[in-house]
Amino acid sequence: MRYLTTLLLSLFSFTLFAQCDADFDFGEAEWGASPDANAGEQFDTAYVDVPYADVFHVLVPTDASAIDPMFTLPLDSVLLVGVTLIDTVTLETFALTDVGLDIICNNLESSPNPCTLIAGDQYCASLEGTPTNGGVYQMTLEVEAWVTVFGVGVAQPYLFAGYILDIVGESSGNSTLEEEAELWSVFPNPADESVMVQGLTSNARIQAFDIAGKELPLPINNFSSSNVSINTQGWSNGLYFLVVSTDTGVNTRRILIRH
Repeated sequence: MRYLTTLLLSLFSFTLFAQCDADFDFGEAEWGASPDANAGEQFDTAYVDVPYADVFHVLVPTDASAIDPMFTLPLDSVLLVGVTLIDTVTLETFALTDVGLDIICNNLESSPNPCTLIAGDQYCASLEGTPTNGGVYQMTLEVEAWVTVFGVGVAQPYLFAGYILDIVGESSGNSTLEEEAELWSVFPNPADESVMVQGLTSNARIQAFDIAGKELPLPINNFSSSNVSINTQGWSNGLYFLVVSTDTGVNTRRILIRH
């Protein structure tokens, strides 16, 4: 269910600024979404003050059991009723519009609310806007899955997390911060036993966080003024964030650990 709802990442959006095409190839799958966080896929990185757009595709099943085996009921539709962003470093809570973005849903005009998705078809949405606030944010969605029970529509609420919105930069016109973000890199990615961070400035501070925002100890194998090798053998499989702080601000890199 969590991957079905990646499409629904804002409160109801009735004004179409742009419309995506629901043309993703899901093959023979009964349901699915792209990007798929379970496969290590995430949203494209965004940059403060730089126009941004990314497209999400979803294939909605006709039976809720395709998503959650506990619910063997016909699925009528899926509806978003709320969204929050949580900064993984500060744990502050934001709305999607607080960072300058919005989700424009395309449900093929199957319902007056464009973010109501009817079962049995494919839909898409465009995440777009010009970001105003940098950070790495968890997206938590409050979703209603409408099923039919004895001929009556019933809404089953769910909360889902696991998708990440990564916005590089902190304030308008901070070209120095964007230049620093381009200089440093992380490899390999996905990683197994270690990752190498290269291109750091001399005053850089590096931190690691898991997807829940918990800071992790950094077992550093080798360190120089610009390169750091980090031991990741003790990290569980999943998504992590390396955060580099300098005098000009903060930027991040996502890394995926696969042992």
